[in-house]
Amino acid sequence: MLYAGAGKALIDLEGVLPFDGFDVVRDPLHVRAVAFGNPDGNHACIVSVDATSMRDDASMRAKAAQVTGCAEDSVWITVTHTFCSPHVRTPEHLGSDEERTRNVLLAERLVAAVESACAEAVAALEPVRLETGRADCSVNANRDVLTPEGWWLGIDPTGFSDRSVRILRVSSASNPERTVTLFYTVDVQSSVMQGVCEAEGRAVVSADLAGEASRILEEHLGGVALFLVGAAGDQTPRAKRADALSELGIILAGEAEQALKKAEPLQASHVVLSRVTVSCPAQRRADFHSLAPTHSYEFVPEGTEETLLCVARLGELTVVGIQPEVDSAFGARLREACPGTFELLTMVNGAQKYLPSSEAYDRITYEAMNSGFAQGADEVLADAILNLVKE
Repeated sequence: MLYAGAGKALIDLEGVLPFDGFDVVRDPLHVRAVAFGNPDGNHACIVSVDATSMRDDASMRAKAAQVTGCAEDSVWITVTHTFCSPHVRTPEHLGSDEERTRNVLLAERLVAAVESACAEAVAALEPVRLETGRADCSVNANRDVLTPEGWWLGIDPTGFSDRSVRILRVSSASNPERTVTLFYTVDVQSSVMQGVCEAEGRAVVSADLAGEASRILEEHLGGVALFLVGAAGDQTPRAKRADALSELGIILAGEAEQALKKAEPLQASHVVLSRVTVSCPAQRRADFHSLAPTHSYEFVPEGTEETLLCVARLGELTVVGIQPEVDSAFGARLREACPGTFELLTMVNGAQKYLPSSEAYDRITYEAMNSGFAQGADEVLADAILNLVKE
């Protein structure tokens, strides 16, 4: 029988702020962790951090492996992709000793939160049962907008969005009414609060949409609600302002609960993890500060770039976690090809910016210019994923 346990820990930012453009905590950041135990004694662990992206997760991965008894390859580190959290920076890019000290402190606090969440998860291991479900979702919109100067970032409710929320509920085998953890995923970036400041002009830290929805789900269901980023490379919340956060959080949590009401049992006695490296065509990425809407841009091919596919199999369900951000249509296409048996997650075990669809290069979108992957990489990646799922 499969075992699982979940834990949650606060990321302590006392003494870290102000740092990396952030001044004050509006709502707290957390680390959430779920440990799985197989009948043969092997463990696996997934750790979700309220962060924008993770450049270097080595110390967190090592700590999670140590605490849970997993091999490091059996740990998934991912983020909620909130835009309102400080990054751990490369020390040489920081301008003062004070910034470097705060940077070290932030890195230490992240590891400490991972340790605490994983310890709680391991201590709570118990036999579990699984259910999967899906419901309509209304919080996301396409963010690629055609302007007179070219395609750029905005909110386009008429553009393509996979408007679904997908869930995996893990409940106690001895008490099926008790939720151990609820995994839920949507094609959306958690950026409702992006750029929001207090009245005094202080930039705020926030767990944003994912944090608000998880808080509500944990209040309603118990256990730990863990948000996983879907195919959100060209997706945004349908509103981006401080007074929309509560409303959208309530809506997203309610839609996840609707998916739970429709859930069907998933038979799985163990979790099997594997990894595959895929080589994709690459290009020279534009200087970030030069990016702007344009009708003319030269995409310059530049060899190949490898990307990692992390695969988890739970009975008939195959979950593939990838590093780059892909378009919502990419994820929808793969889910349609493998109905009921596949889920795609992004920003898992590293971040590689964008891997857009071919249409994005034709349009010259922000994602296409800001990508290290060349046009056609999406087809290479899709073929690799579909071959994995069909094995």
